[in-house]
Amino acid sequence: MGISKSFKTCVQGATLLFFSNVAEGAIVYVSNQGLDKIQVVDTDAKKVIKEIEVAKTPHNLIFSHDKKWLFVASVGSGDVSIIEVESGKIAARIPTDKRAHGMALSPDGKELYSINVGANNVSVIDVAERKVVATIRVGNAPAVAVFGKDGKKAYVSNGGDNTISVVDTKKRQVVKTISLPKGKAEKHEHTVGAMGIERSPDGKEICVSNGFANSISIVDVAKDRVVKTIPTGKEAHGLVFSPDGRFVYVTNRLEHNVSVIDTRERKVVHAIPVAQKPDIIEISPDGKIAFATSREDKALVLIDLVDHKQLDSIPLAGDPHGVVFFK
Repeated sequence: MGISKSFKTCVQGATLLFFSNVAEGAIVYVSNQGLDKIQVVDTDAKKVIKEIEVAKTPHNLIFSHDKKWLFVASVGSGDVSIIEVESGKIAARIPTDKRAHGMALSPDGKELYSINVGANNVSVIDVAERKVVATIRVGNAPAVAVFGKDGKKAYVSNGGDNTISVVDTKKRQVVKTISLPKGKAEKHEHTVGAMGIERSPDGKEICVSNGFANSISIVDVAKDRVVKTIPTGKEAHGLVFSPDGRFVYVTNRLEHNVSVIDTRERKVVHAIPVAQKPDIIEISPDGKIAFATSREDKALVLIDLVDHKQLDSIPLAGDPHGVVFFK
């Protein structure tokens, strides 16, 4: 018996839809400091589809607001690379200072802060001019930073002295230092205090992970003071807000899981077991999937945030660290 034309059309349409979904699946960029490369990962195909060679030991990376440019901080070379996303070519390398570790982009996209963990300072980069225009002294071993929603202040997490430096972005100077819980470092580790830092979607709060203090702290932006510290797992590191601000997800590097924190109840409501030593975490715009790098397993981990379980692990080799969502 022959197959009807309508059935063939239905099957072909389903097949095209399937492949279209694969082609349009989540694409994330990972900074692999063990390979000195940026890896572009297709999470549906479960493989690296492109690699971009960059300066020594790329640590963290962020996109411009329009996602036309990718900024990469390299701790090994002490600089920031600007990559044109469409071509994958490096458009500029900007020397910053010793061990460029993290970055933050101002809300208007005009200034990029390079957080230099080895120099205890921040390099202010004029994005259009592609050069450093100022240097701001902050705390000990600064890790990463985030701007306030209006861009008037920036918050720098200091891993060496468990503080946040509050920077007046117009004056380009620290106007307040916020103290945080201090932990006791394990062997081979030197950063005991503040690590990951993110702003809530409504801009009213800042969350910071407290490293070996095994907790996160919530900062009220209006008063620039800690309003709540919440215990997490062992060595809280990367963190990210859900798009609606209802949850914060925190990687616990020495507990090999992700804490799910309810921002209304101010407590951990789930602990999701994942791969060994999860590091930096990113989230899809719909809030359903998280992407975390695993330093120990040398992989990118996909996490179901609805059912709270690990979905997959994509091998990357080297030493994957930073991760950002592209599409």
